[in-house]
Amino acid sequence: MSARRLAGVAVAGVLLGACAPIPRPAVLDELDDVRAGAAAAESKRHAPGAFARAEKLRGDALAALGKEDRSGAQILGEQAIAAHAHAHALSRVARAEAAETEAKAQRSAGEASLAGLEAEQSRVAAEVDALDMRTKVARDAQPVVPSGKADADREKARLAAARSLALQARLLCGAARLLIAPAPQDSSQAASASPAGPQPAGASPAGAQPTAASPAGAQPSSAELATQLEGATAAIKKLDAELAEASGSTRAIPAPIDQASRARAGCLAALTAARRAATPVTRAPGAGDALLAELSAAGTWSPVRDDRGIVVTLRGLFAGNALTKAGEARLRDLALVATAHPSFPVAVVVHTDREISAREEPAWAARADAVVRALGPAQGAAAAGAPAGPSIAPFLAGSASPVVDPRGSERARNARVEIIFVTPETL
Repeated sequence: MSARRLAGVAVAGVLLGACAPIPRPAVLDELDDVRAGAAAAESKRHAPGAFARAEKLRGDALAALGKEDRSGAQILGEQAIAAHAHAHALSRVARAEAAETEAKAQRSAGEASLAGLEAEQSRVAAEVDALDMRTKVARDAQPVVPSGKADADREKARLAAARSLALQARLLCGAARLLIAPAPQDSSQAASASPAGPQPAGASPAGAQPTAASPAGAQPSSAELATQLEGATAAIKKLDAELAEASGSTRAIPAPIDQASRARAGCLAALTAARRAATPVTRAPGAGDALLAELSAAGTWSPVRDDRGIVVTLRGLFAGNALTKAGEARLRDLALVATAHPSFPVAVVVHTDREISAREEPAWAARADAVVRALGPAQGAAAAGAPAGPSIAPFLAGSASPVVDPRGSERARNARVEIIFVTPETL
């Protein structure tokens, strides 16, 4: 072959080589594999922003290849692969955060469910304990044994005891009425509501209804509690009639001591039922203990506890039928305690040191009203936005419950005023 011919072949080869396409970089094939994988699909779902950036770099790489910029396509392809890796990492972080959020939500739901179960368990346990206690009380209760006949002196003692039990029954039913159906009533109206004439039981209430606003959050009365209280009250009325007959008869009539015991038990049962209805089973009682501790810590009241609640006994409050300045000051101090514990209705019980006649009874009822007014909120306090005080009810007890011998040298101690903070929950 001649030299000229060889040169022509070489030129043709060079021309053919110049027209051949630029080969595709291997990194773009790798990029296609990455883009088609599960990691890219996950990135597209959980990190769409990072995935879009990687796709933009891929498009830039293909555009550079289309412009025959192999080096640019190589660099942009490698950046696109790195961007896909970054998007995948972000998607894993996002998925982990979503899983953490879901786990926290499940934990919160589980804790709420557990708290509900624990509260229900506490409620059921409290109900079981209450039923066990009622069962024990019912099992251990002893029936009232008839007293039988007795001599004249013993019958006289029984009659005095029956009067005292009737007084206790009336005060217990009065305390239950304060808890079951408190309603405001003016003290002067309460005094006029007292039955005319002396009561055989010695416990004629100067007012059967409370004289101040009902305590905040007081539980409404139920038909069952009202029926039970009415039954106990009817037993007291029947007992009063029997006591009147035994006291006024010229012939020997047995004292109704058994009926008096049953009447007191009925009123105590009504008071206990009212307390149980107002006491949450999931909360331990203790309001009465707290008030007793507070009054004891003051060092000036000498409080005691009985079936009605916390009792503070005051003497020497009156000069004639009017409160002394010292008496008013002590009652104002107790009014502050009553206002601080509005859930405790207050019963004002006035005891005398001797039997009082029907003519004297209004004067003693007026004393009870004076104590109620001193314990109640100041005039205009309610209009000024002061908190409502507790319910207050006055009772005239007479001489049926002496603390010393009524015929002894210290019989004046029997004249006293009891301020009773009726415990609103089970003891």
